[in-house]
Amino acid sequence: MLRKIISKNAQETIQVAFDLSQKLKAGDILLLEGDLGAGKTTFVKGLAKGLKAKIKDVVSPTFVLMNIYNGKIPIYHFDLYRLEKPQELASLNIDEYLGAD
Repeated sequence: MLRKIISKNAQETIQVAFDLSQKLKAGDILLLEGDLGAGKTTFVKGLAKGLKAKIKDVVSPTFVLMNIYNGKIPIYHFDLYRLEKPQELASLNIDEYLGAD
């Protein structure tokens, strides 16, 4: 069942992600899609907070493509915005992370 949640501000976005984080387990994969400034990184801050990672460390990985946040389970935060072709994905070795803890 698909549920639509509309957040009106950053604090609500963080709370929604925090609530979701309580249901996540190692190996779960979330895909966040949206325009620049849509709140994807803010959402990840809520996940980090819920998974006991340092929320102050959460920044958009736009220029580095990936950040790792250590908490109860690690969060691998990818930003694929700068990739121009699907083939570029292979160079990131994402499959190493998808099967990780």
